[in-house]
Amino acid sequence: MERSGFPETPSRVKMLKYFQLFREWSGADFQKPNFNKETTMKKENNRKVFGLWLLVAILTIPQAGNAEPPEIMVDTMIMDGRFVIFYLTNLEDKDFECRYIYVKATVKDRSGHLVGRRNIIVQNVTLAAGTLESQMEAGKEMIKRFENQFDQPRIVTISDAKYSCQPQKFFQDRLKDGSKGPEMVWIPAGTFRMGDMNVTVTSFQGGGFDNEKPIHRVSVSRFAMGKYEVTFAEYDKFAQATGRKKPDDEGWGRANRPVIHVSWHDATAYAEWIVTQTGKQYRLPSEAEWEYAARAGTETKYWWGNDIGSNKANCDGCGSRLDDKQTAPVGSFAANPFGIYDTVGNVWEWTCSEYDNKYKGKEQQCLIKSPSKSSHFVLRGGSWDFDAGRVRSADRDGGQPTVRLRLVGFRLARLP
Repeated sequence: MERSGFPETPSRVKMLKYFQLFREWSGADFQKPNFNKETTMKKENNRKVFGLWLLVAILTIPQAGNAEPPEIMVDTMIMDGRFVIFYLTNLEDKDFECRYIYVKATVKDRSGHLVGRRNIIVQNVTLAAGTLESQMEAGKEMIKRFENQFDQPRIVTISDAKYSCQPQKFFQDRLKDGSKGPEMVWIPAGTFRMGDMNVTVTSFQGGGFDNEKPIHRVSVSRFAMGKYEVTFAEYDKFAQATGRKKPDDEGWGRANRPVIHVSWHDATAYAEWIVTQTGKQYRLPSEAEWEYAARAGTETKYWWGNDIGSNKANCDGCGSRLDDKQTAPVGSFAANPFGIYDTVGNVWEWTCSEYDNKYKGKEQQCLIKSPSKSSHFVLRGGSWDFDAGRVRSADRDGGQPTVRLRLVGFRLARLP
């Protein structure tokens, strides 16, 4: 969406949700400003002024019950007379990608003399989610560093804002060392029918099993799901940081292949480590969340239809070059309509739901600790050496939380 001008912030907006700093030459791509004929700034002052620009994006969400379509609105303020702050008011709780944000600014020096008029353009900005409180603290530290480096000319007016921003579907939270965590996909809230939908009175047309019954409606709140299964590269970083033994890769390679030989306890420990690294609510997905994300609005055996087809997944009989041989690098096949990869085959994936031989409600529950040594947790998705009937969206299995197999990996979920 593209907008210009500075509309008033609506009174119905009740809480600040997002706040992020961007500055020139570190992450955000600032273009060199174009001065008009009235500019009187001397060249020797340019570099000092360039270093002062911080972009702060604050997004807000509407009060409950607001049915208006999502949009972004811009407003600005001056902070301590030195830093321009842009407000982006968001009527929907989403992250945003902005191709550009443009404003005009009038700048005066500490004595109140006109320094110049300039255009400020920031391009390809990600407006990531984060609590206002945590980002404010980060912003204060950034401002302190800037105050010690520059002469602090004053920005006195802002006008003619124009920008192009779209909701962001994929995101990565930053770890403490500045690197990025697993790629995640926002999954919208919704209701779906859970279980094998391809069952007739006389036969199992979908190859379904008794443990996929009864078919029942489940409502799922908005959450994020791993775009890919957790890779060896991602898990090895965790193992090295925590002193854990790195799992065996069977000689197939590590890097962007899905991690294998990980127990439910290993997968849960990785999720807890990501929580400490990002401050966000990561965990394994519940069984209901997993099926909802895997189906992506469909009720067929696989998200693309009832026929396994050829070279659409990695399983025994899927028609890929790695069938019944080994794992495939994540993302080797097409994503489902939600943008999730490899929900059909490749590796079985741990969930946080305790296994029951029929649906009785545990599929919607999430445990972060095993209640007993005899407990089993749900595995979903099938794997590279299971046939097409075992990689259906409805298929389910269970495993003890201590088991480590070359068929089993996992992916993460994250709460908003």
